[in-house]
Amino acid sequence: MARPADAESRDELPEYCTAGVLVLGCGNPLMGDDGFGPAVAERLLAGPARAGICVINAGTGSRGIIFNMVTGTQRPKAIMIVDALRAGKRPGELFWVDIEDLSLEKAEDFSLHMTPASNMLLELKKMGVEIRVLACEPKDLPEVMTEGLSDEVAAAVGPAARMVLRAADEILKSA
Repeated sequence: MARPADAESRDELPEYCTAGVLVLGCGNPLMGDDGFGPAVAERLLAGPARAGICVINAGTGSRGIIFNMVTGTQRPKAIMIVDALRAGKRPGELFWVDIEDLSLEKAEDFSLHMTPASNMLLELKKMGVEIRVLACEPKDLPEVMTEGLSDEVAAAVGPAARMVLRAADEILKSA
């Protein structure tokens, strides 16, 4: 049965629309270190739930979730993206990236740092959603499917999860 658009209730929206902070673990775990984001999401999901934080292992499906945020009526205060990103750093090194600095020209990549996902995140930022990107320098992004993280990137999963939780707590306290 159809319902009027104004009948939309907060309880009927997906949790990721109503959370204070949405954490998206992005990447392809079948492509070596590109599985970093999903590994961090799984680490966070294995821990105790934290009020106001919604964690999703988005894998390669982040665009649909981000699109829902752009077109929806309600959004989280902040979206935190966790992904592998080549930046010429030491393998396993963690770093925060400004959304404006992400490459928009990666045509063959499934990761978040490809247009149109980056463009949609920029649009969300204009709408008042805080966007934070936590990246890890990969050691190995193979050309063929290869499961498993390199030792360097695997060692960064725990520290990345802690960084995400600290940043999310900071965002929620400032609300």
